Amino acid sequence: MHVDLDREIIALKREEEKLIRDIKAAAKTNNQAAMKILAKSLIRLRGQITKLHGSAANLKGVSTNLTTAAAATTVSHSMATATTAMGQLQKQMNPAKVNQTMQQFQKENARMEMTQEMMGDTLDSAMDDETTEEETGDLVNQVLDEIGVDLSAALGAAPKRKAATSQAVAHSSAADEGELGEDLAARLATLRS
Repeated sequence: MHVDLDREIIALKREEEKLIRDIKAAAKTNNQAAMKILAKSLIRLRGQITKLHGSAANLKGVSTNLTTAAAATTVSHSMATATTAMGQLQKQMNPAKVNQTMQQFQKENARMEMTQEMMGDTLDSAMDDETTEEETGDLVNQVLDEIGVDLSAALGAAPKRKAATSQAVAHSSAADEGELGEDLAARLATLRS
């Protein structure tokens, strides 16, 4: 429909140009009667062109409204389908069972984390020995030497109570191992429950 109106408008514009040429030709020959008749035809033709432009605009507006209505209908159908699907899903889903599953998952996840932590602590204590600590100390000293930090100068002002400190560390380690054993036993009891 748009295409037909556009073609009609183009044809009328060509006719308008022809009428203008005819009016100019009548003016050259000083034919007043022909000029008046051609001028009236030109005015009517321009009125028709204006009306056709208005009709084309109205048709475009109607077309836009139809497209909008079709889109709204599609959205409405989609929402109805989604609502039906959500209702069916809600009927099939048991909130108590979902809650129970989530609690079981949390319990198993906590159990797995504790097991991994216990295994990691066990491996760390089995792998760490005096040689590892010495190598770690040597590596730290090497890094500090490379960046220009003199550890002995920095610690020179610290009191030198090695014997008392060693005994305190040994006592502290024994206490920590006892607490660690109690802590691991408590975790294991939690996992078993």
